[in-house]
Amino acid sequence: MQCLPSAPRGLRAPKPRPGARLSRVRGALTLLGLALACGPASAVLTFFDLASPRFIQLQVGASAGTVNTVGFRVTGAHTSPTPQAVPGVPDALAPATTPSGGVRVRLRGQWASGNQTLRLLVDSAAGMACVAGSGCGSTVIPFTTVRWVSHERESAPGYAGWDIQSGGFDGGTAQQLVGMICCFTNRSVEVANTLVFSYGNTTLYPAGRYRGTVTFTAVIE
Repeated sequence: MQCLPSAPRGLRAPKPRPGARLSRVRGALTLLGLALACGPASAVLTFFDLASPRFIQLQVGASAGTVNTVGFRVTGAHTSPTPQAVPGVPDALAPATTPSGGVRVRLRGQWASGNQTLRLLVDSAAGMACVAGSGCGSTVIPFTTVRWVSHERESAPGYAGWDIQSGGFDGGTAQQLVGMICCFTNRSVEVANTLVFSYGNTTLYPAGRYRGTVTFTAVIE
């Protein structure tokens, strides 16, 4: 299976109207697939002074509007004699990461005063549908087959678990990857992790190409 995720970069929510309490911005992660039917990091949380205007940013992969892909290709070696997970391979335009082969996800919220709730949500309900004419009919591969290992996780006392943890898409419409009330120090915050994706390869799907979109939504409320 070849799986190609991509996402818009550097999105910014507009300054809210007076009295507004919610800001959000979205990014999409598109996946394409080809299935073969055959047998020591720095701290991830960065704090900065409260300031105006109020805004939120979400970046997945490269900046400056570049759309990256990550490919997974299942070959006979991955299916026989024992199925094996397939690591993702980012495209040549993806920024280098440590460890290699990852996708950088960055979420930043800024506001003028007080504590705010910062969330990163994912909608992966649609799954990856067979591309017409590629031979797999009406088959849909659920996004629950795609997982990631999160690197550069925060470990400082009081902040561990605030950032993106290792896991996988749950196939729901509002999976929460980040959820925090910020900040103990009365400051705004940026969250950044490197995610290394893999395809589980536990089920043999019909040969063909598959495509689906996962939507990330960043929210300040």
